[in-house]
Amino acid sequence: MTPTDDKSRAETRAQFRFLVINLCRITGAIMLVVGLAVIAREAFGLPKALGFGLFLIGMIGFMLVPVLLSKRWKSTPDK
Repeated sequence: MTPTDDKSRAETRAQFRFLVINLCRITGAIMLVVGLAVIAREAFGLPKALGFGLFLIGMIGFMLVPVLLSKRWKSTPDK
């Protein structure tokens, strides 16, 4: 295996991780907005309790999941 193959794999892995973290963040933001719409106006014919659940899950998905994934996937610097 040549050094360029290792570098290419590392770059591909970093791009994939970046994509996953941002998808978690976007999904959490969408759940937050839908949850707030349900809480405020009972949008989509859903009960307020479900809106609160969506809001809390969205908050966790938006704030905590990307941080936890980032810490887990943090690479060690090469010496």
